[in-house]
Formats: sequence, structure tokens, C-alpha cells
Amino acid sequence: MNNHLNLLSIDNIIQEEMKQLKIPGLAIAIVSGKDIIYLKGFGKTNESGDKVTEKTVFYIGSSSKSFTAMAIMQLIEGGVLNIDDYVFQYIPQFKCIKNGKTVTVRQLLNHTSGFSTYEGMKIFNRNPKESLSQVLKYLSSVRLSRKPGASYEYSNLNYVILGKIIEIVSGMTFDNYVVSNIFKPLEMHCSFANHQKALDYGLEKGVQPVLGLIRQTEYEFHPEIIPAGYLATCAEDMAKYLIVNLNGGCYKNSRILSEDGIRTLHTKSSKTSEHYGLGWFDYGELVHHGGSCENYHTNMMLLPSKEIGLAIMYNINDNISGALIKGNFGSGETVSYDRIQSRIINVLMQEDMVSPVIARNNEFYKKINIIFVSTFTLTTIYGLALLISSDIYLPMLLIIDFLIPILFFVSIPKVFKATWKALFRFAKGFAHILFGLLLYLILIGIMKIIVLVGFCFLPSFLS
Repeated sequence: MNNHLNLLSIDNIIQEEMKQLKIPGLAIAIVSGKDIIYLKGFGKTNESGDKVTEKTVFYIGSSSKSFTAMAIMQLIEGGVLNIDDYVFQYIPQFKCIKNGKTVTVRQLLNHTSGFSTYEGMKIFNRNPKESLSQVLKYLSSVRLSRKPGASYEYSNLNYVILGKIIEIVSGMTFDNYVVSNIFKPLEMHCSFANHQKALDYGLEKGVQPVLGLIRQTEYEFHPEIIPAGYLATCAEDMAKYLIVNLNGGCYKNSRILSEDGIRTLHTKSSKTSEHYGLGWFDYGELVHHGGSCENYHTNMMLLPSKEIGLAIMYNINDNISGALIKGNFGSGETVSYDRIQSRIINVLMQEDMVSPVIARNNEFYKKINIIFVSTFTLTTIYGLALLISSDIYLPMLLIIDFLIPILFFVSIPKVFKATWKALFRFAKGFAHILFGLLLYLILIGIMKIIVLVGFCFLPSFLS
């Protein structure tokens, strides 16, 4: 198959998948060595129908972590930071955390610091106007879920803290550092580490499925989490970023990192970090990092031995599929769209290097909605039967209508490794109905108790 037919096949794959998965818009960049071989936008950016182009800006979610890791590596190569320095040397608040004194910069980079995924999602509970410096004030109340270096657990908090270390060591804001040392040298003119600047350029709000209905959703922006998940860029700029990662830190006449530095970022960094390097997942032939925001998703992949790089950015995110399959909302994975880049890589390589996964579709949400409606109906029938019944076993009432819902209120955030507030942001509709059903069950119990109390006091009142 020649290159022209390969690229034509990619067009067909994208159009087919966009239709099936109801993706309003996406942009894709493919590079080979030092060359951009495919750069294109598909679909629309908003309800007005403005077309997605190679310069359309998207939030890239946790793919931002690779930029933050690159910035840290630059400071290490500049001699102003050591990868095995203790974090408390830069952020004294770490002394207040049990075992916090032994957390190193490397452990933040490879997610073996001991911070949990849940702790990383708790950031969304905080004041959205807080800066990186203000976030550090609550570190004394944070607990490590395991001994530093003992094992891997992905956490946004690691990269929020790394963002602050960059500010402390460089003497610059995170925004200014990334722009000056990464975006400008790579000629990434449509890339931003500042929410307002991205909006001024034309960043749209994006959408997410709300119980299967594609809706633009509102949420408060948290600037302190930019280093972990809210850089904004376009396909054209991502192509340049892929090139510098495939070419040992060089782009045209600019070197922003050494070959060893790039290799270190892409390589599994310790025995306990599973497949995580420094800001990248290392699977041997495949180096990648996905990214998920409320209404955006990104897949970024490198095949170093083939000198191929691929980035796809979507203005939609189906967080539910990733959470139900991966088990949490904080891993940056969205399973629905994995199949698209897998099919594209297979076409480029003319072999099944990456196996396509089963994608979520409309039937998935139909099943979810049927479960919700059935649960609501059964709960209502139970409630009516309970209210009209003259016989009631009080311990059973307390268990069904109070103990079980309370246990679910507490356990659901732990299971999905995200607070209820984060769930409301990343899984609108799904989380709200789940929360509402639990409240509904408690309300039925309260009403029955009121009825029981009324029956107990009514005879004496009438006499």
C-alpha cells in the first residue's frame, strides 16, 4: 500500500469513527522523522458550525504532564535541580506530611510518591481561583497512601507540585517558563499555559455525553492544575512537539533537551513505576500519554523505532467508559477513542501493531439509562409499598433506606478514585442521577418514619 492510499484510509477511518461515536470535531497530526506527513481538522468546533482546522486549540488533559516533565528535565540539565532531590528542599510544607521528607522529584515524576489518584482529584474541591502557591497551603492535611517509592499510583497532585517546583527553581511563573523554554523554541504559536489566553485565542468549551446526549457543559476552571492537565494547543503545534520527541530534543536548529534527557523521559524510570517513565508511558515499541479533561480528550503516541508520531485531539470526552473499564476518573484514559488511533497506527505500519479495543457506542448509554430508569421504578414501587404498609421491621428500614445509601455515598468516590464534586464535573448526568437515587432512597425512609411517628401519636392525640 502506498503512502497516498494510507492517508486516504486514515480519512475514511476518522470519518467512520466520528459518525459512530458522535464526535463533533477532532484534529490529527502525524509525523515521520522530522517531517509532518498528515495534518488535518475534521468536524466543527461549536454549534455555529465553525470548522476544526490544524490551528484549532484543544485542552490536552494529562498529555500536559509530558510538557511539565520536559520542563523539569531542562532544569535538571541546567544544573539547578537534581532529579533525586528531596521535594521538601523546595517546598518546606512536605515536612508536615507523614513520610513526606523522603519524597523525591523523581517519585513525583513517575507517580511513586505515595500520593493517591483520589488525592489528585480532590483538587477540584478547592477554590477555583487558587494559584499554585495557595494550593501548597493545604499540603499539611494531605496523607500519603503508601511509603514513597514503594509502588505506582497515578495522581494529578504529583504534577501540580512539579509545576510549583518549576516556578521556585526558575523564578518564573509556570506559564512564562513553558512559553519561553518550550513553546517559543518549537514555534508553537497556538499553545497556551494560561486559561484566559487560550480563551482569547478562540478555545471553545467542548462537549461530553450526558446520559448519551451530546451537551456543552459548564465548569469552573482551576488554574493550579494546568501543569497536570490543562495545557492548550493545536494539531500543528503538537506535530512540532512530536518531532522534538522523536529527534533527541532537536527541532530545526533548536535543541531544547539532550538525547539522554529525551530517552530518560520516555523510559520506565524505576522497578516500582510499572510502565511509567517521566511524563510518558513506556511500552517498549510504543511510548504514549493520553489526556482527559471534562470536555476534551487527547491521544499522543510515539513509535521511536519507526520514527512515527501521532496526536489526535477531540473536543468531546466520554469519561464514563474510561472510569468503568479503568476503574477511576483520574488516569487520563478514555477507552471510547482508543480504537481510532489503534486503527490509524495499524494502517501506517501495515500490520496489527496495536490491537483495536471495543469502543463504547450509543448502545452503551441506552443500557445505562435502562438501568437507571429500572432502578428508579423499582425504588418508587418499594417506596409506595413501604408507605402504605402497616407492618414494618424497623431494623430492615434503617439498613435499606439509610445504611446502604450512606455506604454508597462514601464508597462510590473511593471506587472511582474521585470526589463527588469531581464526578459531577467529569460524569455529568451519570453522577447526578446516581447521587439523586441515593437521596431518593433516604427520602423514602424519612417519609416512612414520619408516617410511623404520626401513627404512634395520632391515637393519643385524638383521645
